[in-house]
Amino acid sequence: MKQRRIFSLLMCLGCSMAVSAQTLPLDSCIRKGKLANGLTYYIRHNDQTPGQADFYIAQRVGSILEQPEQRGLAHFLEHMAFNGTRNFPDGNGGKHSVRNWCERNGIKFGADLNAYTSINQTVYNISNAPVSKAGVTDTCLTILHDWAGSLLLKDNEIDQERGVIREEWRTRRSRMAAQRMMENAMPVIYAGSKYADCLPIGHIEVVDTFHYDTLRDYYQKWYRPDLQGIIVVGDIDVDQIEAKIRKLFSDNPMPIGAPQRTYYTVPDNKEMIVYTQADNEQPTLNFSLYMKHDAEQRQSRDTREAFLSSYKSRLAMFILRQRLAKLSHEAQPRVMSANCRVGNFYVTTEKDAFALNLGLMPNNPQVGIDAAIEIVEKARRYGFTAAELEHAKVQHTVNIEHRLDNKNKTRNAEYAKNIVSNFCNNEPCMNIEYEAALEAEFSATVTLDDINKTMAEIVDNKNQVCIVFGPTKYDGKPYTMPTSDQFKTWIESAQQREYTNDNTAQQVDPVFMKKLPKKGKILSKQATDNGYTEYVLSNGIKVSARQSDIEPNRLTINMFRLGGRSLYPDTDAPTLQFLNSVVKESGAADFDFLTLEKKRRGKALRVVPYIDAEEEGVKGVCVASDLKTWLQIMYLYLTNPRKDKAIFQNMITKQQSMLRNRNASPNVTYNDSLRVAVYGERKRTQPLTAERMNEVNFDRIYQIYNERFSNLAGMHLIVTGDIRQDDFDELLCQYVASLPGKRNSNNDCKPGEYTLNIQKGQVTKVFHKQMITPSAQTNIVYSAPIAYTADTDLKLDVLSQIMRGVYTEKVREERGGTYGVSVEGQFWKYPTDGCSMTVSFRCDPDKYDELLPLIDLNLQRMATEGPTIEQLQKVKEYERKNYQRAVLTNGWWEYVRYHQLREGIDFNRNYLQKVDSLTTDDIRQFCRQLTAPGNRIQVTMK
Repeated sequence: MKQRRIFSLLMCLGCSMAVSAQTLPLDSCIRKGKLANGLTYYIRHNDQTPGQADFYIAQRVGSILEQPEQRGLAHFLEHMAFNGTRNFPDGNGGKHSVRNWCERNGIKFGADLNAYTSINQTVYNISNAPVSKAGVTDTCLTILHDWAGSLLLKDNEIDQERGVIREEWRTRRSRMAAQRMMENAMPVIYAGSKYADCLPIGHIEVVDTFHYDTLRDYYQKWYRPDLQGIIVVGDIDVDQIEAKIRKLFSDNPMPIGAPQRTYYTVPDNKEMIVYTQADNEQPTLNFSLYMKHDAEQRQSRDTREAFLSSYKSRLAMFILRQRLAKLSHEAQPRVMSANCRVGNFYVTTEKDAFALNLGLMPNNPQVGIDAAIEIVEKARRYGFTAAELEHAKVQHTVNIEHRLDNKNKTRNAEYAKNIVSNFCNNEPCMNIEYEAALEAEFSATVTLDDINKTMAEIVDNKNQVCIVFGPTKYDGKPYTMPTSDQFKTWIESAQQREYTNDNTAQQVDPVFMKKLPKKGKILSKQATDNGYTEYVLSNGIKVSARQSDIEPNRLTINMFRLGGRSLYPDTDAPTLQFLNSVVKESGAADFDFLTLEKKRRGKALRVVPYIDAEEEGVKGVCVASDLKTWLQIMYLYLTNPRKDKAIFQNMITKQQSMLRNRNASPNVTYNDSLRVAVYGERKRTQPLTAERMNEVNFDRIYQIYNERFSNLAGMHLIVTGDIRQDDFDELLCQYVASLPGKRNSNNDCKPGEYTLNIQKGQVTKVFHKQMITPSAQTNIVYSAPIAYTADTDLKLDVLSQIMRGVYTEKVREERGGTYGVSVEGQFWKYPTDGCSMTVSFRCDPDKYDELLPLIDLNLQRMATEGPTIEQLQKVKEYERKNYQRAVLTNGWWEYVRYHQLREGIDFNRNYLQKVDSLTTDDIRQFCRQLTAPGNRIQVTMK
């Protein structure tokens, strides 16, 4: 049926495709134009979210265009767009600032109002703007116009932002050793190219010292109409928007004598380039081998030929990834992980590459390289099988079918992303029907010989670059990385070795269950809240089903019951921590995990059995037509989990290898300390170390698993989405009511006595750890015994958002002390009602003593004075707007039903009325409730 549907599209488009030029057509729903000054615009109507639209300005400008004295200024300039423009002259958060206007209209800074700088482009967005409100459309366009050419770039605002950029630099470098190592690798792997020094974060010494005019010069030189694209997508009138853009943006002049925008190339190399680096904070040995080849020329990236080439590459990589996946499931694993792709060479869009990415065993890296290259070489020399190609084609068809089903539910952001790629990189931007028809034609005509030829072209063992990042210690001892020459020798030897063609992959039998279980019964069926129908089954399972086409042909599924790990003592902690991974990776019935993956060929589904802290069950998604298969796999996992000692040993070996150096990362050390401080010193809060892995008991995993799932009475199964009513009841009887379960049995369905509880009182832990990039990392957890209701949950959410804004203003903007302050609230029901609010930030250790008091000071001020009317109004606007988007997703309705069943709370009932009725005094009193008990846990590492 799916193939017929796509081929019918192909027939409709076939004639025009045969006679048209080779350039692929732009989505006919997009209005594209160009002004006399060179500015390009794209406009697309999309009413997926009524009354909302996204506004973008994309610049074909990035860090690659910086001069040495400007390194980091492309990114710095992006920040300055929020710190004063012609029509919004105040800095970030000021009364007359871009951010303040946006947040007063429910457009949240960070979530909806944001920007990014990459090497070749800079993109700003105002997303989910409530254009149904008077004046919002005009003001959003005015902001884009200001960003295009009217930034104020005041001296004092520049100086204030230097601190924020410094802390962003610190945050990125202290979170990941790979960030630092990548900076060091660039001059080697891009030798002879401008890409050798081009990462957007730049040089911190330049950020600290550049003259104001240096930034202004960059802005005036590169922010100009011929390099700018205006993009508006959403519930708008296309003609009106076009008229507004033409009127507003035509006054931006094209500078006389403007320099040509150059796209820099990357030179080829005959000899393999190898870069290796060890870092004290790098826990694992990561290996990447690239084989560079020319990228498609910019002017031809939107052609039929380029799309065909991409299609063949995607099929080849899909098959090769399937083969590499076998390495991760060996009884004696030779690699931690193995993957591959074809795409941009590292960070450039002007050179492509095949990439083989491996997680190697530090104690024997050569065997992993040998194993992976053997698989790649066999594919290069002998190609793939017809069965493998058919599998890949079918899976691609399934993916595009899903997009076709949801073509009228595509979000504004997805359209905008594709348009940005079209403007900045000349990537194709077709409508989904045309793309599906094109892929159907390719699927019918591309042969196995074509794919094998593509594979040989992609993997040619030429123009190679190898990058290896590794640790300085392993298993508590100094670790000596293999040399560049050793890696080069291993790679070349493996590529030159003789291999036999043992390529015999065949189609697998798609049948999951040859003998069906005895059917159960539906005892009752009645309508309940929020559009759900509740079924009571003969085995004690209850089913909540909500039919909706808001996401066509898609179902979200969640089966759960309270209990989980909380029913088991701390002595089982290591086994419990590892249980979910072992069960999932071992497969079900007679099928190992890889066979299960193959058997679901052409199916779009995910089935995940789990035992979590306070519940157990199965989660997943599927297309509506695959519900039967989903339920069959669920049935097999619950009734017949496959015990595979070899897979268990594989996972133990890999996990121990990874854990032997886990403390190399300061973030791991910090998170371990935080967990113990918050929940107390007990075996359950201890990290899973290499030594503790020896306590994981294979037989105990399946004993616990069978205890939790041998009697499924008390389970709730929530099915939300495009339910096919004609056979739904039948499927429930066959695969759900037939599960083992004893109605009216003694299943208390509550968490057990071994739940984790946040400690009461005052706990302060400050410890020191040497870090390559010094930073102070702090979490402060405030908690209180407050009743968990829909009202209190909303108040906690609103308070958290308000405090996030307060800390952004007081800590980030006024002090330049941090890249950001996170504020997250959480409620819980068991063992007794309570909530917490966690404030976390990272900063320069020298500023820690100055910034820390601001956290408590501003929270206490909120408890005493409450928020301003404007602070509360901003969050209420965001909540109203966000609710309008949420109700258009299956996820929202599943969330509502889940919590209604789990805690007895209906988050949907009168939600907007609750938001509207909130007062500043409500938030003040709630903040007092939260802080009054004096429960405060602080953990700082510096």
